Amino acid sequence: MKLVIPSRDPDWHDRHSGPHRADIGSARDAYVEGVTKMPGWASVALAMRNRIVGVFGLHTGGDAEGDLMASLPVLSETPEAYECGLTDKHLTFTIRTELKAGIASITTSIWFNHWSGRAYLAIVLIPHKLIVGQSVRRLA
Repeated sequence: MKLVIPSRDPDWHDRHSGPHRADIGSARDAYVEGVTKMPGWASVALAMRNRIVGVFGLHTGGDAEGDLMASLPVLSETPEAYECGLTDKHLTFTIRTELKAGIASITTSIWFNHWSGRAYLAIVLIPHKLIVGQSVRRLA
């Protein structure tokens, strides 16, 4: 997977923040704990998404276990901030996890590459907000 971030501001972004446990020592730890360990219903939803979007030639892969979130290319990493993402036909997105003063934040940024990216976001927006909100709560 190649990650190419457009040089303009994102077309859409959101940020979810909350306190994190003391054992979350780095932004990568927060990403692994919060984002890659999805609740069961979210894993089922992602599997359904993969079956549907695969028909349209969109990315559905992942690591050896099929976990897309665990295999995203890393854009930047420090102990305080971890950012990864994906460029696909319909959109480019990044997920940035940050730790600062006991607060963990997860920011999703999206750049639309095609009109279908807007349609895709409209379909997944509510599940996205639920999943990322739960991700931040799991860090507390």
